[in-house]
Amino acid sequence: MRTTLQRRESGFSLMEILVVLLGASILAAIGIPVMSTAIDQYNLVLAAQGVSSQLQFARMKAITSNEPMRVNFPASTRQYQVELGDGTILKGPFFYPRSISLNNVDSDTPVTFPGSFITFQTNGTIPPSGNGSAGRLKLINRAGARIDIVVSSGGVIRQTPAYKQPPAPF
Repeated sequence: MRTTLQRRESGFSLMEILVVLLGASILAAIGIPVMSTAIDQYNLVLAAQGVSSQLQFARMKAITSNEPMRVNFPASTRQYQVELGDGTILKGPFFYPRSISLNNVDSDTPVTFPGSFITFQTNGTIPPSGNGSAGRLKLINRAGARIDIVVSSGGVIRQTPAYKQPPAPF
């Protein structure tokens, strides 16, 4: 003989769903700004590494091809390119991520390479003075973190660690 058992419904109640949605929205409200800052920091490092990589490429290409190479940072643009010594484009243009810009906050000159380009000679060095000689490129993200790419007179390419306030570490 069968007895009538209380029928159990499976699923979630409206109240349970609302509590879960409230918790998820609170976590999203906390997590999105943190994630946005992390992505901006990542984009800054990525942009700096991209520039450094193309500078290294131009330096090695100048040595192996036995002809001068340069990396040009055209004024008032968000791009750069690798060129032959006469200005013919070899690679690029390469663009900075949208959240990254040239740092004209600390000074009005974010590209301090004379002529807005750096020239690598056939021995891997750069000219001692004049257009294409030593300088730095200054990048900044929306949160104010900065990274500078420095090319010294011997053709050595260095990248500063990220910093928040000037002056740059080197």
